[in-house]
Amino acid sequence: MSLNFELVKHCTSLCRLSHLDELMTRMTGVDTEVWALRADNFPEHLVPQNSRNYLCYMGVFKEKLDTQLRDCQFHFLTFGHENFLGDGSTSISGILEYMYDLYCEHIRMVDDQEEVYLYPLEIDKDSIEYWADIAKNTWKIKEKKQLVDFLENNEFHEWVNWSALAEHLPDVYYPSESEHHTDSESETDSDSDSDSETEDGEIKYDEDEPPRKRRKYTLYSDSDEDEA
Repeated sequence: MSLNFELVKHCTSLCRLSHLDELMTRMTGVDTEVWALRADNFPEHLVPQNSRNYLCYMGVFKEKLDTQLRDCQFHFLTFGHENFLGDGSTSISGILEYMYDLYCEHIRMVDDQEEVYLYPLEIDKDSIEYWADIAKNTWKIKEKKQLVDFLENNEFHEWVNWSALAEHLPDVYYPSESEHHTDSESETDSDSDSDSETEDGEIKYDEDEPPRKRRKYTLYSDSDEDEA
């Protein structure tokens, strides 16, 4: 785990804001449960002013998908919002994504689920820049055929609307030279790591997680946040 994630995990709490459900249901057009990430013992200079100590918010569609293919449950995002510091930056790079992880971990424990996954309910033209990077690097969806397979394998066809992603993806993905070079280095490093052992025969592992790239995803304005 990264140090940033450990800070967020141990110095924040996930809060259910049911009093905002009706407001955000009207704003998103779908039944929405509102959650927030609240700062607890968080560095004061990283807590936005006039935020009531809330670092970010997200909405989750009230209906959940229990798939028949795997022992897991899928939840769907309806919006996400990060509160900003005075200089326009966020408290921690990628904090909204850390909130996604904490939410899935929380639901697994509370509902006694084997696995819980969180995906966007809709990917439209306004959010394609945010989700295209995640689709490519996290979900490994780089071309249209991979998207079709992903939706079918997870039984998403009747649940999500990712039309903007479908339009954005190429029919066939051709990696750039830099990607070829990076992939070759990764394979070499992987082979080297798998072969490296201590004198006692124990395999060495790198426990550090690379820092996440910040991905902003906002569906409502500052005036709406003030009202909340």
